[in-house]
This record gives sequence, C-alpha cells and structure tokens, in this order.
Amino acid sequence: MTEPEPSNSNSTPQIVDLLRLLELETGAALDRIYQLDQPTPLDSVELENGATLMLKREDLSVVHSYKWRGSFNKILAMHEAGFTGKLVAASAGNHAQGVAVTAKRLNLPATIFMPRSTPVLKQESVKSFGGEFIEIRLHGDSFDEAAGEAHRFAESTGGVVIPPYDDLQVIAGQATIGIEIANEIESAPTHVFLEVGGGGMASGVASVAKKKFPSAKLIVVEAVDQNSMGVSLAKGQRTTIDTLDRFCDGTAVACPGKIPFQLCQHLIDQWITVTNDQVCEAIQYLWQKKRTIVEPSAALGVAGAIQYSLTAQDRPLTILSGSNVDFMMLPKIARRGQVKRPETRYYAFEINEQHGAMAELLDRFFANMNIIDFQYGKVSETHAYPVIGIEVPHTEIKLLDQFLVDPTAPPHHDITGSPGSEFRVIPFNIDLISFPFFAVIEFANRPGALRDFMRIASTLSSVCYMNYTDTGQTEGQALMGFEFDNIGRQSEFMEWLQATTKFQVVPTEIVRHFSPSSDAELRWKSLGNSNGS
Repeated sequence: MTEPEPSNSNSTPQIVDLLRLLELETGAALDRIYQLDQPTPLDSVELENGATLMLKREDLSVVHSYKWRGSFNKILAMHEAGFTGKLVAASAGNHAQGVAVTAKRLNLPATIFMPRSTPVLKQESVKSFGGEFIEIRLHGDSFDEAAGEAHRFAESTGGVVIPPYDDLQVIAGQATIGIEIANEIESAPTHVFLEVGGGGMASGVASVAKKKFPSAKLIVVEAVDQNSMGVSLAKGQRTTIDTLDRFCDGTAVACPGKIPFQLCQHLIDQWITVTNDQVCEAIQYLWQKKRTIVEPSAALGVAGAIQYSLTAQDRPLTILSGSNVDFMMLPKIARRGQVKRPETRYYAFEINEQHGAMAELLDRFFANMNIIDFQYGKVSETHAYPVIGIEVPHTEIKLLDQFLVDPTAPPHHDITGSPGSEFRVIPFNIDLISFPFFAVIEFANRPGALRDFMRIASTLSSVCYMNYTDTGQTEGQALMGFEFDNIGRQSEFMEWLQATTKFQVVPTEIVRHFSPSSDAELRWKSLGNSNGS
C-alpha cells in the first residue's frame, strides 16, 4: 500500500466557482433522484483492530450500484429541458445499468458500448433494466476504448453521450450519497475511504464531506496498476497510465475525468493503493461479517480501511458502491483472498507408500484442520509425496508448528507461496525434455492473447508443459515449460521473452517435483530450496 501525502492547492476563483455550481446542481439532483429510488441505508462492520467501519450500502440500490444517481439526474434534467433523442453511453457495467433503467422509464432509445471483458452478469442486467430500449455493443478491451467508440458513434448518428463521471450533473447525482450520509450518521467520521476510477463518485462525495465533516481525512483508494487518479494527483496534472489492470473492472480507467480531477486536487487529502489480493480479502471479510458480497471495485474502500493504520478510536467510513459481481468470479476471489493469507499453509510431505499411510498422516496432524487442497500422484513404489494445503486459525498456528517439529513427524517442507501451491500439479517426465526452461508467464487476459503468445513462442521453442490459471485480472498467469533443440535456441527465446513478456523463472530443480522421474527422493528434497525449510 502506498500512502503519499498531497499538497492541496489553494482555493482559486475557478475552484470556488466550480464548488458553488456543484452545490447548486446537487440540490437540484436531490429533487430528481428520489423519483426513481429511496435513500440507501448506513451500515457498519467491526474491523480486526476494533474500529467500526461505517458502510454506505449503495449495493442495495435499484441497480445494485450508485451509478444510477448520476445518469438518472443527467438524463432527467435533459428530459425536463425537452430532450427526446437517442442516448449513447460507454460503461464497464454499472453506469450502463443506470442509463438503461432511466431510458426505459423515459421511453428513450439508448446504445451502450461496453468492453469485451465486461462480466456477463452486467450485460444481462443492462438488458433486463432497459428492455427493448437498449442496444449493447461490445468494443475494445478497456473502458477507454469503448468510450472512444461511443463518441464516434454519437457523432455519426446524432446521439448524445451520457458521461459516466466527467460531467457536473453526473457528479452532482453521485454527491447525493454524501448528503444522505450526513443525514444518517450519528457522529462525524475521522476517515472517509473513497474508491475511485474516473472520479465522479469520489469528487462528488468529497465535495459534501469536506463541508459537512471538515476534520475528516478524505482518502481515495485505487488498485495497483489502475491508479490513474493517484498518479495524476502526484504529478499535478491528468495523466494516462500505461498499464491498466481490469480485475476491479468498475474502476478500470486509464485517465481520470477533467472535472473530477480538478475537484480531487482541491478536496482529497491522501491517495493509497491496494493489491487485488487485498481486495479479495476485503470481499471475504464482508461476507464473513455481513453475509454481503460486493464486486471488486466496491471493496476498494474496505480494503483501504483494513490496510490503513487505524486505531480502535477512529470512525472510518466507506461506500459499498456495487454488488454486480460476475458469479463465475467468486471461486477466483475466494482463491486469491485465501492463498496468501497468514492462516493458509501448504506443505509437501514424504511418507511411506503403503496402505493406510495417507490416512494416518491426516489423522495425526490434520484431524481438526480445514484441508483446502490435496495434491498427490503415485511416483514411487516405496515413497509418497503428497502436497497438502490447509486453512489454520491464528490461534492454532503455534499448535500446528509444534506438531510438525515433533521427532515422529514425517519429513516435510513448507512450500507456501511456491509454484506448487499456486498451481495444480500436473505430472510429466522431465527426462524426456531437452534443454528445459520453466517459468510463470504473464500475458494479457483477453480473447486471442494466449494464441498470439503461442504463435511467436512456437517459432522459437516447443511447449512441453502448460498449467494455466484464470485469475480474472488483466494479466493471465500460466506455469509453462519449453524445450529447445540446442542452447543457442534457448538463448534466443530468452532474449525475446525478456523484451516482450513479464515472467518469473521456476528452477528446474523445483519443477522435478512434478515429474515422475526415477529419483523421486531428489525431486522432493528440491522443494526445500524454495523456502529454505
């Protein structure tokens, strides 16, 4: 997590005028938005440090996201002024749902452009909210590419683009969240954690919070590799970032909006980043404490609050901005939220290959523990080498360690965090491979990306091992093995890989664990080199 402190710019006539105009628009928005939905409730959850995190439940709104506020306010204002034309929008999902529900309510046709990576759930929700008034077109791999196409379409057809965040009436609609918080809260928050993408919600809520809670620290939270607002605030100007991770798809924006950036420059006290794993942990935490599942973007504020140096006396607040999570992402979220948590451990054991040995191992050392992974394949007539993943409560970690140092415990290695715990073990015979090279390869998680990678890689090598895991992030990960005719071809391949691809070399000695060679004992002992155990 990064925690740079900005130097807020002094109030200028321009920003004062902008804030005054936004306040007027927010008042007008309050008169409009409740024609569609009611105020969302204020909830809370206790953090592990004892602080009570207040939660504004925008996930309980009419479209299960806050986005309807801005789009409804904008379109209704246009409709009140006599607009009867065609609506055009670009969205990763939630803004599209707000446009869809508004278009249907006002009988206005709308064409919505969405990135190809948009979860199916959000596409289907848009169709259900808008019905016959909505046409969805998939374009590009990011919001910015979809937005570019939406503007081109609007220019050629005479449609009007409804911005998702860079518009004062849209921002005013989102600012009504802050008004509701001020009306619902019993005591002022000490910290306000605001997830941010383009900046519409963050700037709108911040404009209210800065006035209503002047002592509160206003903090924007972004995921690593999608921190365009943080980079822009640090540089003092809007900046387009080169790498854009889409795991938190609702906030995947390469450059913040012009108006939101101006407002955030003046209003925001700090910006921080969190990892995707920390986001997944926050989602799991909310499920454990509240039986609530939010989408990754909506968990950014919770993740920021968990990672932040809060005390039990602090009164932090954040917004659960949406719950439109793709159901198929839930296993990925669960896996990423657990595998690196302190209570999750992976061990490789050496035991006798005999009837009942595996059951005895489980009975003696793991009888009361939650086994989350078990990897085993017979590779020897005399010895077995299972890999066991367990979830251990913090209170039982010392007890487990005592069991494992017992002189009667079988030989073992702690391989938590090694490739053997991150990837499923697929046995193969390494003795059949000439000039082997193994690595965890990253490539763009989009249709055709693996094909494109393989098309070039196959001209330089032969693939001898493939173990791919869909993480749901911008970068897909695969544990891959390559073989070569000679060392020269291997060197040529390495030069190409270093110039084009992110990767982490996996030593051949560790890879031998996956290989049913005759020297099973050597293969198992090599695991100890990964963690020094």
